[in-house]
Amino acid sequence: MTKTVEESKIVRIIFIALLLDLLSFTIILPLFPRLLEFYKSTDTSKDSLLSYFAHCLDEYKQLTGMVSNKRWDTVMLGGFIGSLFSFLQFIVSPILGHASDRFGRRAVLLCTMIGNIVSTCLWCFANTFSWFLTARIIGGLSEGNVQLSIAMISDVTSKERRSKHMALVGIAFAIAFTAGPPLGAWLASIDLTQQAWALPGMYPYSMAALVALLLLLIETIYLFTQLPETSSQPAPSSDSNKSKKNKPSPTATTTKADPGLSQKQNDNLWNLGLVQCMFTFLFSGMEFTLVFLTYDVLSYSHLQQGKLLGFMGIASAMIQGGYVRRKRQQEKTLAVQGMILGTFGLASLALVGLQLGALATSVCLYCGVLCLAFTSGTVVNSLTSLASLQSQQDQGKHLGLFRSFGQLGRALGPLSACTVYWILGPVWTYGIGAMCLSLLAINSVVSLPSSRQIKTD
Repeated sequence: MTKTVEESKIVRIIFIALLLDLLSFTIILPLFPRLLEFYKSTDTSKDSLLSYFAHCLDEYKQLTGMVSNKRWDTVMLGGFIGSLFSFLQFIVSPILGHASDRFGRRAVLLCTMIGNIVSTCLWCFANTFSWFLTARIIGGLSEGNVQLSIAMISDVTSKERRSKHMALVGIAFAIAFTAGPPLGAWLASIDLTQQAWALPGMYPYSMAALVALLLLLIETIYLFTQLPETSSQPAPSSDSNKSKKNKPSPTATTTKADPGLSQKQNDNLWNLGLVQCMFTFLFSGMEFTLVFLTYDVLSYSHLQQGKLLGFMGIASAMIQGGYVRRKRQQEKTLAVQGMILGTFGLASLALVGLQLGALATSVCLYCGVLCLAFTSGTVVNSLTSLASLQSQQDQGKHLGLFRSFGQLGRALGPLSACTVYWILGPVWTYGIGAMCLSLLAINSVVSLPSSRQIKTD
């Protein structure tokens, strides 16, 4: 089997597994607003964690004299859960990356799958908010599939073809966002508690959780039977560790930040990481509040939420397959284009908050989502591709650290956006986001390296 054929086979396995993982992940997205409302209506014990959270919000309102829409409390609760999930990913991303370099990508990936399965099992029976939060915590600590998939693609692809294959990660996201949310919305209409065979602890959202669990089980079996090890770096022995300490790095110039990289490479990774952090901070805030915006302003049902996210997924998939993979633009150019379109998208969502009328509001909503679909399909993949070009060794470590920048932004984004939404409402939230993203686009033009510059350094 030729190297190119073997490369394509491994990338195909990674793509299918990642798609299954993301389908499982996206099933819950359109359910969040009404799922949290379900817990607020059923988990009413004064000693419950949810009651304590509601009490803290009420105390803050009384202290500040703030008056807000009661539905905005649900937005705030959702922001807390979203940020907690991503903060845990921020903690484990560098650990998983380093572990995959040392023990192999396959072994670490299978370990994270066990954690995801445990998390989803708990969700199946999470009839109280405390159990649901526990499931999200375990899921956040176990989520490493995207990071490890990127590292594995970097292992088996050349620099010339890497960007093309990296686009498959974005395509997997796009397909998952197309199919996952509508599937989740439909599954939410199936109440297993009405079935004679319903198990103790099941509740109206157990069906969605069971299907997500089934997808994860299929993915785990598929990875175990089909995926080979992609990292060519053996686990370091004590002798090799000693020799590394005594042997100078082959690079011309090194820094304390990472002695395996040149000063220029470290600077590039730092700039890319900062841009990634700021972008995911802004984009994740929009991404997480979108379903709450449509729930709050338009009273969208599960099905309507699923259709909207499905439209976004289809648009993103078309952009990935028809524009990004053709590689007519450099990664830096694609990233900047995505940020510019994202600015227009956030501005359109701000207009949704003004409630200009049914037709105008729907037009603004779908125009905004279309622009943000372009952003979703271009920016993160382009930044990741640029980061992967910085180093051929310790890919898991470097991409793990780079991804942790994004997870930090994603950890802060939902809670920050939901807090602004809770205090000021949707118009200010998306207006501020649009202004900040436009400034980030200008900064990216100045600070980011192009792929040509990286290859000539």
